[in-house]
Amino acid sequence: MSLKSPHMSPLSEQTTVEGSEQASTNGDRAAEKAVLRKVDWHILPLITLVYMLAFLDRANIGNGRLFGLENDLGLRGNQFQTAVAVFFATYVACEVPSTIFLKKLRPARFISGIAVLWGIVTTFTGFVQNYESLLACRLLLGLVEGPLFPCLIVYLTFFYTRKELAVRFGYVVLGGALSGAVSGLLAYAIGYIDGRHGFRAWRWLLLIEGPPSIALGIFGWFFLADSPETAWYLSPSQRKTLILRSARDEREASTPSAGTLRRSDVVAAFKDWKIWAFSVLNFLADIQIFSYAYFLPTIIKAINPAWSTVYVQALTIPCFIWAAIAFFAVAYASDKLQHRAVFGILACLVSIIGHVMLIAGHNVGVQYTGCFFIATGIYVVSGIAIVWMPTNLPRYGKRSTAVGMQLMIGTSAGIPAPYLYPTGDTPRYVMGHAVTIGLLGLCAVVNGVLWWSMVHTNRKRAAGKEDWKVSDLTDEEIDELGDKSPRFIFAT
Repeated sequence: MSLKSPHMSPLSEQTTVEGSEQASTNGDRAAEKAVLRKVDWHILPLITLVYMLAFLDRANIGNGRLFGLENDLGLRGNQFQTAVAVFFATYVACEVPSTIFLKKLRPARFISGIAVLWGIVTTFTGFVQNYESLLACRLLLGLVEGPLFPCLIVYLTFFYTRKELAVRFGYVVLGGALSGAVSGLLAYAIGYIDGRHGFRAWRWLLLIEGPPSIALGIFGWFFLADSPETAWYLSPSQRKTLILRSARDEREASTPSAGTLRRSDVVAAFKDWKIWAFSVLNFLADIQIFSYAYFLPTIIKAINPAWSTVYVQALTIPCFIWAAIAFFAVAYASDKLQHRAVFGILACLVSIIGHVMLIAGHNVGVQYTGCFFIATGIYVVSGIAIVWMPTNLPRYGKRSTAVGMQLMIGTSAGIPAPYLYPTGDTPRYVMGHAVTIGLLGLCAVVNGVLWWSMVHTNRKRAAGKEDWKVSDLTDEEIDELGDKSPRFIFAT
């Protein structure tokens, strides 16, 4: 027996069908949002904490300096700067290999395992007695921390589409910013136990900060999933939904070979000029990040030498909190508007203003406000570039290699950064600020060049001017081209 009314008009019938399809679409979207919320809760809090502890353990040497680390270990001349810089020698060496082979290493367990290792190294750094042992610990710390950041970026691309990546990456940035705030807060508190049980405050700093990384690494070993296919916290249907989302987002990412590691894709990454440009952009931006992270307490102390060390540590906290807020606001706007370059360029200009204020300011208020201007752009300049590049590389082999290259070259900025603010340049540190201003100007230019190039390519592809390249290929063969396909549209 038919349930259809004999008086139903064709228009009414069409409306009913469309309404049914709309309801189905809305149901699918609701299901996707539910899956996404579940994935967020099982990934984002943990990676935020992991990266916060990693950055905390690497940058605590800057706080230790104010608590007498140099004097206690007998450091002279530029030996402190060398101890900061040597960390990056081993750090950058393992970034590319770790991202290329991440899938083979079981991402969840690899990330958790290195957290345990750097926690152990940090803890034992609290017992060093001389310059040589400090260097050895810094080299080991760089070796075990090096894979973390690039592997987290690649790991996020396994679960999220390119339209969602900036906000999710924001949680990694939040970890870095929180580390600055927590570092200042811990240093403030630990300053009151200086000398307790025969340990100086800088030793207590290391001994207290190491164990949480060990504990979190052990927890992550059992909690994180390697991929959508193995996400233990999702039902089979939810895993399927997550996989289909990625395929729908980028056809080029859903081909048989797109998710596998292929030598041709690795080679293609090294031949792509845009990847080298992104890498240079990150190097220029990371000079500011590392110098700010290591020397913000020193810079604030120079604003008013009468401030106590404990008070200076407390003044660093609002700067890092503001940096996190600024990045989240930009990341949300960037994902919403699907624009990347313009935010990177504006962030360069805001940070430049901050450095000018520190050089030219003649009162405490202006100079301290300059620290907030720098903080506004500090994570945005680098962070937007880090999100922008992998969203334009649908093939796993090229994307993972490119992320490793970008972060290896970018992170190597940590080697020269410590030398930009020598003790003799106090209180203005004109050289450090002036060099950073110049590098940020170059950042804005590189952002602009990449933006123009991608917009130009998109217009050519939309006009069909690249269709001749694939005239004799099947649809599947065209999709296998990844970002070289005339159908692929770059995010700009």
